[in-house]
Formats: sequence, C-alpha cells, structure tokens
Amino acid sequence: MRCARIWGVLVLVVPLAGCITSSTLLTVNADGSGTIEQTMTMSAEAAAQASQLAAGLGALGGGSKSAKTPEFFSEAEARGAAAKLGESVTFVSSERIKTKEAEGIRATYVFTDITKVRLNQKPRSPVGQPGGMKVGGSDPEDIHFRFARQPGGSSVVTLVFPEVTPDQVKKAQSAGAKETIDPQALSMARMVLKDLRISIVMQVAGRILKTNSPYVEGPRVTLLDMNFNELLSDETLLQKLQGVESLEQAKTVLKGVKGFKFNFDREISVEFTAR
Repeated sequence: MRCARIWGVLVLVVPLAGCITSSTLLTVNADGSGTIEQTMTMSAEAAAQASQLAAGLGALGGGSKSAKTPEFFSEAEARGAAAKLGESVTFVSSERIKTKEAEGIRATYVFTDITKVRLNQKPRSPVGQPGGMKVGGSDPEDIHFRFARQPGGSSVVTLVFPEVTPDQVKKAQSAGAKETIDPQALSMARMVLKDLRISIVMQVAGRILKTNSPYVEGPRVTLLDMNFNELLSDETLLQKLQGVESLEQAKTVLKGVKGFKFNFDREISVEFTAR
C-alpha cells in the first residue's frame, strides 16, 4: 500500500489543497528594476472545504469549534512574501478576488535589482508559510537572475533554473514505472491535482531582440505553464510521478505532455531593448 507516501511531487507543489491557480508575471525594465504581479485563486468549493477542514483540525487540537477559520490569501501573507522574493523587493498593493467561482488575491511588488530577486516555482500556501520553513534566504527550487547592460544599449537578463543531475533525471524517468498505484492514493492525487495550474511569465519593458526560449509571444517569455488537469485521466503518468521528489524532476517526467510548457535549458537568456 502506497497511500502513506502521497507522492512527493504533490506535497511539493500543493501546500494545502487542489483547485488552485497560481500565476506570476515578472516585468523587467532596461535598468534591471521591475515589478512582480502574483495572482492566486482557489475555487469557491475548495475554499469552503478547506475552511471546514481547518475548523475540524482546530477542534481536534483542543480549540473551539466556533474558532475563527484562517483567512485564505490574506494581505498580511502577501506583504510577508516580499521578503521571500528577495531583499530588493517591496510590497506595493493587493486586491481581493472573490466571485461565485473563486476567491483569492492579486499582489503587486516592485524591485530595484533583478539579480536579488528569488522566484520560487511553487505556489505559496493560501494560509501563509508552513511552520518550520525559512522565511528568508534561498530555496533549492528558486529561479535566480543575472543582468547586464550591453555596449549597444540593450539589456540581457538571464534566468538560472535549479540544477538537475543526470542521476536525478534517470531516477525521475524510471520512478514508479513498475509500481502498482494504490487506489486510495490515486484518488487523492486526482483530487489534489484537479484544476491546479501554475504559470510564470517574464515580460520585458521593451522589445525582445534574442532569446533561447521557445515560448515567446511579443515581449513575453513563458518560463513555466503547468495545467495538471491534463493528467487526471492518464494513470501511466500519475504512476510515474510516485517517485518524483522535486518540481525539476517532475518536469523530466512531464516533458512533451499536453498542457505543460517548460524551458529545459538550465539558463534562459533574454536580450531586449527599451521602448
């Protein structure tokens, strides 16, 4: 029985529940400054279920059943996230999103130096940083940046993704391939992955001259786009994800799958000129 394992990739990608949409838009100016806009939403149904779960866990822990349930996607959490994004990042504003279909937040940050930004590929938890995790510093799955001004007046920003060793690639490609999926774990995986989508896009304030990324549209470069709904009916892929231990390993397993866009070069360079 593999239910207790609950698949490392799901734990790494989804801190609390499924039905989460996380999108990050990073805008870089010609001088290396810029903005970060992060939008996170959860389906209204999932938010209600998570509130009930939180209340139940609170009661089990000795709290009152009538205790206030945690606020999902709070402004306080969004403000605190600035420190995790880098020492040059400052919180600017947030906007609540609440409709019949979903609820969440859109938060805007500014930064003065792209080389000090640390962009994590995993969505933040709707209720803040899990206990025991560092608030500052660098995470193994952070995207790092380099920046340079060129003699001709253009700018080059280079995105550096986490390194995956050949052994890790081999392990990811063979992970779980010969193992039987526990029906309970499979059901849980589908529940967690339903409607989960993560996207990270970099936009330059100007015109792109050259890049080694295949995902370019106007001034925008897609760094990551993962639509996990595409996996719900593919038991073979879900099985392979059993032994995956990081998002970078997951990319290896999901290469070429519909609904998933990755840049497989460890470094993505974008040369651009100001408007």
